[in-house]
Amino acid sequence: MKIIRGLALLTALLVLLCTAALAQDMDARVDEVFRACKTVGGAFVIAQHGEIVYERYYGEQQKTTHVPVSENTYFRCASVTKLVTGIGLMKMMDEGLLHPDTDISEYLGYTVRNKRYMDTPITLRMLMSHTAGLVENNSFARKSSILSDMLDVNKKASANFKKDVRPGTEYAYSNFGAGITGAIVEAVTGKDVSTYMRDTLFAPLGIDAAYSATQLADPQDIAATYEKDGSLYAAPSYMLRQPYLEEASPDTHYRTTIGSLLIRPRDLAKLGVVICGDGTVDGVRVLSEESVQAMRSEHGEDGITPDSPYTFFTIRQDTLFEGRRVYGHQGTDEGIVCNLYVEPESELVIVVMTNGCKTNRDDGIMRITRRLAAIAEEVYLGNVE
Repeated sequence: MKIIRGLALLTALLVLLCTAALAQDMDARVDEVFRACKTVGGAFVIAQHGEIVYERYYGEQQKTTHVPVSENTYFRCASVTKLVTGIGLMKMMDEGLLHPDTDISEYLGYTVRNKRYMDTPITLRMLMSHTAGLVENNSFARKSSILSDMLDVNKKASANFKKDVRPGTEYAYSNFGAGITGAIVEAVTGKDVSTYMRDTLFAPLGIDAAYSATQLADPQDIAATYEKDGSLYAAPSYMLRQPYLEEASPDTHYRTTIGSLLIRPRDLAKLGVVICGDGTVDGVRVLSEESVQAMRSEHGEDGITPDSPYTFFTIRQDTLFEGRRVYGHQGTDEGIVCNLYVEPESELVIVVMTNGCKTNRDDGIMRITRRLAAIAEEVYLGNVE
């Protein structure tokens, strides 16, 4: 009996040693990817079957303070903001507050039309698939512009829509369209979009995230952002000085949901679990299974005729893992890189976040993300060459 017990203990010890060695090797490989991509600070988080199975934090939150990146660091996630906003919009659809094919004029309180196609209403489905036919011109570029002036058919709408494109018939990635969805949230709920998302999506999941740095609980943990060459782009002190009106203002808040979300890596992974599985995470239902399936579906008989890779702000990507389709979003701005991808069959979620690095792309996806995803694929999907 003592011999058997001794063998069991020895086996357990060997397993622990092997696991530790594997983790050490993976840490070294991940760090090497961050170094090769000239990363200032970064995070790589993997979840599987609803649980965090790996996380690695690299570099500094800010070069001047030398505070290391940790699980508490807030990163700006650039265009992954759109996917997170999409989860909030789908939740509103589940609750009957929004419908994907309702004319958005009903939400905004004025008639939104491309004047050349008065018979075709603009819908949330179009905005969230980047097929509304919007133009990002000088009006959009000016932060002082008023949304109703740009969209109301009785004002300057003709300058902000493509002349020869019927809404729903052409794919063109649109920051403007993503921003309009935030204005719709405010028009419908009567709350500013950041507060609404914090109250209804983030807080029930124990997530501290916000579209404005001023709303974060621990601002000392905000990461600075850097240009591609490593020079400073925006310090946390600058972010905290930016005013944010905590009340509904659809006419002026149409840029909030484009790319401003600040969130921690583990929390972004938690939202990945929501869309990777059945709409729940940690026992909390966030979305209906039908909404999750809709986010992962291709366009069919839904009025969207072009081959848009996006459905409800979720991209379908077939080249990240061998023979597997992933869903998610990519974000980049100057040197920032953020990616959230999920692979439902294996229930794998990967999060890549940096506050500054090289932003080279391989077949549309950031090179740093492809290299880190390859490590995850080998270890957690068993695709060893």
